[in-house]
Amino acid sequence: MKFLRAISRLIIGLTFIFSGFVKIIDPVGAGLIVEEYFKWLGLGEWHFLFQTVGVTLSGTELLLGIAVLLGIRMKYACKVAFWFMAGFTVLTLILAIFNPITDCGCFGEALKLTNLETFLKNVVLMLFATVLYFQRNKFIPVAPAAWEWGFAAVYALMIMGLSSYSYRHLPLIDFMEFKVGTNVASKLENVPLNTDEPQFETVLIYSKDGKNYEFSINDLPDSTFTFVDSHTKQTKGKGFLKPMDFAVSDINGTYVTDSLLAIKGPLFIISVPYMHKIGEKKAIRINRFINSLKSHNLPVAILTGSGWSETTKTTKEFGIEVNTYHTDFKTLLTFNRSNGGVVYFYDGTITKKWSSAGMPYKDIDSILNEDPELLAAKTRIREQLSAEIAAVIILLMIVIMRYVCRIVYIHKHSESEWIAETEKFNDDNGE
Repeated sequence: MKFLRAISRLIIGLTFIFSGFVKIIDPVGAGLIVEEYFKWLGLGEWHFLFQTVGVTLSGTELLLGIAVLLGIRMKYACKVAFWFMAGFTVLTLILAIFNPITDCGCFGEALKLTNLETFLKNVVLMLFATVLYFQRNKFIPVAPAAWEWGFAAVYALMIMGLSSYSYRHLPLIDFMEFKVGTNVASKLENVPLNTDEPQFETVLIYSKDGKNYEFSINDLPDSTFTFVDSHTKQTKGKGFLKPMDFAVSDINGTYVTDSLLAIKGPLFIISVPYMHKIGEKKAIRINRFINSLKSHNLPVAILTGSGWSETTKTTKEFGIEVNTYHTDFKTLLTFNRSNGGVVYFYDGTITKKWSSAGMPYKDIDSILNEDPELLAAKTRIREQLSAEIAAVIILLMIVIMRYVCRIVYIHKHSESEWIAETEKFNDDNGE
């Protein structure tokens, strides 16, 4: 049984760490996953909770994995891990039967599983979680209780810092379809277009009195309606199929993706999924960046997911003068996780990305002087190394803490005495 406990601790610990880590380094993506569940439950208007719930669940999952693998507060960690797995096993069973959501988001953007695969995975993990739950009283403490709580607090602070950094900047590693090195033009060319030029229209969904209504961007409802979602649909052209969602249109609804991606050499696109969230500070950075590009006579455009009325109002208010186009806001969040972030194209290939906080308005010359392919390769290597270093630090701290505790802390009881004492404590407390 001791071997089974060790295997269960290893599998649950590593799985929770991996699952929590790939989501905590992409807090915006974690929020989008939660949004899908909330919409399924009819709570799509609770926008203020999406990000918070997503980060909280991801952080809890990562902290649980660390606690189980390190062996701290095992009575609590094993209980929470068991009920965590039980809840999500039931949830994924419902997803597997009814398929209301195509991607459960268990491993963020890093690993995609079908709902059935996710359920079967959870069934296997549930077996190991059950072992830990019923064997939770047989784990000998690795350190005094105060130390163990201290270790948990240190890791919790690390997780919060990692999430905050990834939110302010960009995910440590980009697993999405618009990652650096992707030639968007060639991907869109993989499927032939019809001779009729396709055009697209953005449909905005608002709710009132529990019902959803669709509006065009030129015919928005009054303030008594609440915004819910938006999507892009084709209005002209036949049979337009594409391997990735990147339908860009101008204010007249004319499809302009091809003309944008046909630009040879450098092209800078400022991604603004939510135009109404562009405040004065971001607007100053955007204008400074645009002016820097214009001084170099470089093409620049804004892609927004907001309606044209909101877009026009914001650009006029802050004096943002640049070609502005529209695409689905969810596409933009895949394109660049930062509201007001920058994507650098070269010959239709994504070469580098920056967050709104890291706009490179002072570094245009150095960017242009660097070979685009080399810049893209260096960016991908830097992303990979950053994520790997963060993961290694977490795992290395677990090993070091456990090793040090073995040396400096020796529990006063043997394993059998500890089990007997724990069972007596549980009996006395009615557990």
